[in-house]
Amino acid sequence: MIDRGIIRPMSRLLVVEDGGEYEEFARLFLAERWEIVAAHSADEALALMRDGAEAMLIDLRFERAPKEDLIGDVKGMADKLFAGDEARAARWLKEQQGTLILGALREAGHHQPAVFVHDFPPRRLSNLRKLYGRVGAVRAFDAAAIVRTLEGLAEEPV
Repeated sequence: MIDRGIIRPMSRLLVVEDGGEYEEFARLFLAERWEIVAAHSADEALALMRDGAEAMLIDLRFERAPKEDLIGDVKGMADKLFAGDEARAARWLKEQQGTLILGALREAGHHQPAVFVHDFPPRRLSNLRKLYGRVGAVRAFDAAAIVRTLEGLAEEPV
């Protein structure tokens, strides 16, 4: 069993989003438990993880992110899935950017618990867990639910 002390006061929570709402929420309701650091792109998230974080709170949709900040191959996705329509491919990448960033973090060796604020269907969440390990979701900005979810994920084996 993993020590619940993994998530302790002043450990770091990496917030990954395209705006400021998640960070603001975390600073208001989770800062007692974690030092909050925020990233607004995959590059920023990877850079911040060099200093470590014990958990991640990730936005799924990056609708406000500039196209150049997105990870993923717009042209390749357009050709493969959207009959060459790059606008549709870019929209899809924005809608899935949080999971793509999580994938990049996992690929870089960062396997800390991650939670999305999203009402994923059970099958989708199960697939995310198969792909990315310790991933959870809460349906709304509920600090207690986020803490419970991250603590539960911290107890799971890596």
